[in-house]
Amino acid sequence: MAIARELQWEPSPAARALAGAPVQTIGMVLTRPAEVLGTEAFFGAFVAGLQEVLSRRDYSLQMQTVETSDAEIETFRRWFAQRRVDGVVVVDLREHDPRIPALEEIGLPALVVGGPGHHGSLPSVYVDDAHATELLVDHLAQLGHRRLARVAGNEDFLHTLLRDRAFEQRCADLGIEGILQDAGYGSRGAEIATAELMARSAPPSAIIFDSAEMVLAGAHVLQESGSRIPVDVAVASYEDSALTRTHRPPITAIGRSAIEYGRVAASRLLEVIEESRSGGGTAPAQGSEARATVPALMVRESTGPDGARGAAAAETQGAPPAEKSASSK
Repeated sequence: MAIARELQWEPSPAARALAGAPVQTIGMVLTRPAEVLGTEAFFGAFVAGLQEVLSRRDYSLQMQTVETSDAEIETFRRWFAQRRVDGVVVVDLREHDPRIPALEEIGLPALVVGGPGHHGSLPSVYVDDAHATELLVDHLAQLGHRRLARVAGNEDFLHTLLRDRAFEQRCADLGIEGILQDAGYGSRGAEIATAELMARSAPPSAIIFDSAEMVLAGAHVLQESGSRIPVDVAVASYEDSALTRTHRPPITAIGRSAIEYGRVAASRLLEVIEESRSGGGTAPAQGSEARATVPALMVRESTGPDGARGAAAAETQGAPPAEKSASSK
């Protein structure tokens, strides 16, 4: 041991893996375009949260980008066969996601970020997007808005679909008009969608965007066209960031910490890996538990109080303070 220390020798992870030892590596495969990943603040913060927890446990994060779900599944199979990772984080869940049954078959410890109800026998952590939608729609309706629009991200993702359904249902429940406008993720799509909405013969008096980047792009289009926020049109976002908080006016958003979300995901996956080892490495030891994060609404100037006065055919029902949290209905 003294000679090993003198030579600064370190054990080989590859050799240890052949002997069945943990390789201290977590994997994540992404099918998003690089230009989207490079500009999405939420994802970067989520990865930072993952890395923080993994680093404390001396784990590394291995990331790879591919073009299709089939390529992602093949990557999982290769990693499992080569003992390259101890477990994987699955992101961008879809409604009928082929990765879920594939991972169940492979037996590689996995944590699904997303849900509920579409993660099979794999454990899951997710944000309650239906509740977040209700918070946003209820807030705008209480301000007197009767025509709302939702600028939606990638329609393939489950959380987008859940938001769409909850938006339509909540608008119907409240007897107000709800307009769905697909944009895909990215600022350019949000710019085009915002311009199309405001060109309608009856434009919305409030617009909800799917991400921080999208709401900033939409707000830029509105301001360039001469529309005043929130006097002429209110805006809100499903995601918060430093940029939404420092924008003028500051933007109402669902307040959730992407860094904390990453921490929770990493901690749960490490639990799953330990459970898998104690259960002999079998997939059923992972369980099917889904842990939800309940969102809160951070009310800021982009939705009021001027937005209440500017909403078409609206009755002012009281102005909220510059920022407050409303985590329950």
